[in-house]
Amino acid sequence: MKRKRFSFLTLLVLAIMLLMPTSIQAAVKPGTVKLSSIKAVDYNKINIKWKKVSGATNYIVYYKKAGSGKWIKVKTLDNKKSSYTHTSSTKYPIVVGQKYQYTIKAYNKNTKKSGNYNKKGLTTRTIPATVYGLGAGLTGDNTVDVSWNPAGGTTHYVIYRKANDSTPSKIATISSKYTKYEDKNPVEGATNTYFVFGYSSKLKIYGNGSNTGVSIKVKRKVTPTPEPTSKPEKPGDDNNYGDNDDDFDDPVDPIAMASEVLRLTNIERAKEGAQPLKYNKTLQDAAMIRAKEISVKFSHERPNGTSYKTILGCVNGENIAMGYGDAESVVEGWMNSSGHKVTMLDNRYQYLGVGFYESDNGNYYWVQDFSTGNPDASGSITFDANGGTIKGNSTYTISGSPGEHVWLYDAPSPYTVANIPTPIKNGYFFSGWFQLKNPDDTWNPIRRISYAVGGTTLYAKWTPNN
Repeated sequence: MKRKRFSFLTLLVLAIMLLMPTSIQAAVKPGTVKLSSIKAVDYNKINIKWKKVSGATNYIVYYKKAGSGKWIKVKTLDNKKSSYTHTSSTKYPIVVGQKYQYTIKAYNKNTKKSGNYNKKGLTTRTIPATVYGLGAGLTGDNTVDVSWNPAGGTTHYVIYRKANDSTPSKIATISSKYTKYEDKNPVEGATNTYFVFGYSSKLKIYGNGSNTGVSIKVKRKVTPTPEPTSKPEKPGDDNNYGDNDDDFDDPVDPIAMASEVLRLTNIERAKEGAQPLKYNKTLQDAAMIRAKEISVKFSHERPNGTSYKTILGCVNGENIAMGYGDAESVVEGWMNSSGHKVTMLDNRYQYLGVGFYESDNGNYYWVQDFSTGNPDASGSITFDANGGTIKGNSTYTISGSPGEHVWLYDAPSPYTVANIPTPIKNGYFFSGWFQLKNPDDTWNPIRRISYAVGGTTLYAKWTPNN
């Protein structure tokens, strides 16, 4: 009886062992991923979301051009993720206006098993970037200058205008090389509101325009009574400034050159998945000064012997070039130089100022000045008298561009020492400025400090007169 019982138990164990792999396999095979949504969040970015499933250690993101047969693996994510934003790159490009399908497959790396997936996926397409940074100013003769920040994925900008509460109407379409437009015929005696849309002529698709537009009030123009004249001017007279200028070369527009360099730079950054750089007038004005300076001294050191960073406190990186005949060739030249290319594509930078200068001998000089922060932000330094007074007050504050250095003593040439009033305290003499209220006696006073967004504080140190 014992022998029969042992045989029965052995057979039972063997049966369980044979059945176990199948049950384990069924338990660890991931489920089918349910796709939640898809959205083009920018001209070069598409976001897809999904529901998590059991048995997955990873999720794999696939995409393809809508209608094509082969899925392309873009990214493998861990099982904590349920959303992914695909940014255009050289390897996995996103072309504005082209429709793309996305799907997600669950995967278990332990069993090397994949779950089923939505073979149709979700479909969307990107559009030209939204136009931001609209500004408007009124110049002489009732001309309205409209300007805006460059928008990625565009070949043109389309400008609309409305007067007071009228329906907006299209007034111009211009190349995306330019980020400004002169409206020489605004509606007089009315508030003119302007909207700018990015447009891709290749795919005939518009981007989103400014939500609110930019408005400016235009007064009625008063036409003076003309003075009598003896005879009308004729074409060809020395003081006639008509259109008969075929014998003269058109002057080069530095702003147009700068705008085109910014546009082309952002195209290169989009290929690598880097965020587009923003236009900033303060930074561009500084770059224009630098462009003229490198015509005197072609170097990152300025003619006065200081670093290029002293042109503006927030400048963190710079590219320079000379001799290139247009924006396209200089951007290509920088991209073909490894060091310049790294600077152009650095994703830490958020703003770009472009400088262009034509010397008297016709040579072109180019500058790119990069900034990680907003050049128009204000920084400050507060000097705390720490029990004493500065001009009768307990503190003294100065303001400047974030990152710009202030020398408090022993400034190296060609810098100068800042004119900070000396604090006073009865029975004590001033020993210097420190970043702590009570520094150790072995510490040396702060020699140099930078303006900071949100402010930074230095404290006076006092030594008894005895």
